[in-house]
Amino acid sequence: MPRLNLGSVDLGDHDHDWLVVMTRLSGRSVRQNVSALLEHHVRSRKNEYEAMLKYTARKHGMTEQECFYRLLNNFELGPPVNDFAELPPTLPSDE
Repeated sequence: MPRLNLGSVDLGDHDHDWLVVMTRLSGRSVRQNVSALLEHHVRSRKNEYEAMLKYTARKHGMTEQECFYRLLNNFELGPPVNDFAELPPTLPSDE
């Protein structure tokens, strides 16, 4: 399984306290609980980000697969296609 090293994550007091309580009630470690929360977030928002990926690929004149690969590997996308006028999809805020 790939590992994403995030180091320390700052949380407000309320969220920190609830995360600790939820973790202890679930019988898991904090690391396991944070991993489960992140996995749930990624899966629940994937469709919204797929729409943004499709838009970005069209904007830069490449396939979705190439766009995904470039973003994943932190490569430049290059300049947008000339006269690209499509409005980007909106991503709901996490607030």
